[in-house]
Amino acid sequence: MFTAVFKDHYGYLAACTLVSLMLGGSVWFVACRLRKPHGLWWGWLVATLTGVLGVTFMGGGPASGQCVLNHDFAEPFHTTQGLWNLAMTVPLGLFSLLAVRRPLPALVGLVTLPLAIEFTQATVDGLGRVCDSSDAEMNILGGILGFTVAMGMLASSRSLNWRGGAKASFTVAVAVLLLGTGVARPMLAFTNIDGTGLSAADSPQKQAVAQAVRQAFGNRYALGRTYEQPCVGLPCKNIVFTLLSRDKNYPDASANGSLSWPDKKHLNVLLEDSDRSRIMGYPVAGFSEPTNAQEAFRVAQSYIRERYPWAEGASVHRTFPIGAKAELGWMTNWRWLDKNVLMPRMLDVQVDRAGQVSQVDVTLGPTHVKLTPAKVNAQHAEAAVKEAMAAQAKAHGRGVPTGLDVKAFTLKAVSRGGAWRTEWLVSVTASSNANENTSASDTGDAWHVDAVNGQVYDGSGVLVKEN
Repeated sequence: MFTAVFKDHYGYLAACTLVSLMLGGSVWFVACRLRKPHGLWWGWLVATLTGVLGVTFMGGGPASGQCVLNHDFAEPFHTTQGLWNLAMTVPLGLFSLLAVRRPLPALVGLVTLPLAIEFTQATVDGLGRVCDSSDAEMNILGGILGFTVAMGMLASSRSLNWRGGAKASFTVAVAVLLLGTGVARPMLAFTNIDGTGLSAADSPQKQAVAQAVRQAFGNRYALGRTYEQPCVGLPCKNIVFTLLSRDKNYPDASANGSLSWPDKKHLNVLLEDSDRSRIMGYPVAGFSEPTNAQEAFRVAQSYIRERYPWAEGASVHRTFPIGAKAELGWMTNWRWLDKNVLMPRMLDVQVDRAGQVSQVDVTLGPTHVKLTPAKVNAQHAEAAVKEAMAAQAKAHGRGVPTGLDVKAFTLKAVSRGGAWRTEWLVSVTASSNANENTSASDTGDAWHVDAVNGQVYDGSGVLVKEN
């Protein structure tokens, strides 16, 4: 757990430990000279507090002004980071009560400190890290656990002053509540996370994302929070993540991405999703703002030569505008064909109007696989999709959808059950005379038809019709 959390920060940790012990020792020495009670525990409290603050703000950077609210309170108990956050504050809770001997002030401090830390991480440049409710939750629980142990140690000696500091503790608690609702909350943007759908990524997953991001963009962006997300209706997972700008002038700028897991074969990063923002776009040296598809292709080509040189071996490439007037720039596709069958290796690069890369989509599949020749032609594939859609509508108590344009447009190699299959990709779009029985699932992603046995899969990859 220690290695997973701290990685290569051992020098910093050694210095932090030394400083903590020196401060704690100084406090103990002064307390002894002044003949103050519980000087040893005060020394350990100062040393522990210094260590907690030093580790908490390790690797701090620009403040994001954002906080994640995790609604799955059990989730951090299953992560390395969560368990460390718990263990880190147990000594703090223990020594705080042993030193103060006043339960109420100690308890208020143990709750207030983690909340203050998370607020500081979200709002103070230089100390910025991701503000997460799970971190505060585990810090508070760890402090209370240590506090409870100290209570047991002191129970028989009757040395606890239950009334001591009660008024001040109440005043501080009310002040924290008012400041949280009146000051802190308006300053922060909150992201609500449902732990049943997302869970914190583990160390190997984070390393895989970091490697994929470096391949695509070098060290231009800092990696933010990473989560494991299950696929909907399919036995797969994705690692979703955020990228943060390293530009101190734009500490709030961020982008989103995903990496398939555990195969790590599909990476998608959306840096810009607007025709106005240019902060997170990846610049390509030597190019001015493109005015047409050909100029945008040259930008994308220069990018892939630097980052994905293997894409130059593609069978075909195509550049087309995004938006009616290329408001969002141009997308270039690189594709591999083998005997007119689309191979599973693909690369898409979007270049915005400023000449920056705004989106990258990489699929690291093979460029050649052994396939059984197709037996189902395009017309039969279209008919099979129509029949499957009718059967699916009937199974869901809907009428048969009409007015849909069904078009089989290419053959593609697809892996199913560990074997490569030749499948038709069939687009389904609603025409102007589509009836009310048409659902969103009918006209979503391309449907698939096995070109050998005729099995049909809907846009989400679910088997609809068996041959």
